Amino acid sequence: MGRFARVFMLTGIFFILVTIVGCNNSAENNNMSGYSTIMETNDNDNEEMMMGKYPFPNKVTEKGSGEITIHTPAGTSEDGKTPVFFVDGDDRRIQIGIDAEDFDGSRQSFVFVDKTYVRPEQFVDRKDTSIGLQGSMLKPGIHTISFIQFEEDDPINGKVTSYTEAKYAVERKDRK
Repeated sequence: MGRFARVFMLTGIFFILVTIVGCNNSAENNNMSGYSTIMETNDNDNEEMMMGKYPFPNKVTEKGSGEITIHTPAGTSEDGKTPVFFVDGDDRRIQIGIDAEDFDGSRQSFVFVDKTYVRPEQFVDRKDTSIGLQGSMLKPGIHTISFIQFEEDDPINGKVTSYTEAKYAVERKDRK
């Protein structure tokens, strides 16, 4: 099977899984009055994202053995590449796949896009996930997806134990 077909199939599978399973956000302690939380609702599937719930750590550098690879219809982020995909005014949400390797399965991985918290992930029995990009995540330009693990799963006071990132780029489609 060709590489493009595999990536396209993975993206489709991730989209179906997210649609069926939904977000696995758990109830969290709400003593975070100093941090802004933005609830974004996708009208198509009533899914809510808790964006900005946790701050992005200051002066963090890549560390740990965890690695992520972004999969888009336009390619992957393998070998430091930045896959580019095109959007138009009708695109409200685009699903991209992510392979995660060598993360500590006993800890949550906190997912950030452009330094804004999106949701937690945990890689125990699986090594892949997907993210529904929407809003500012689909603006033209280069964007960064970061996976961060903290001591004791504490993104407020815990020390960063693993940090890795990958980039994707968004461009506007020309309508003629």
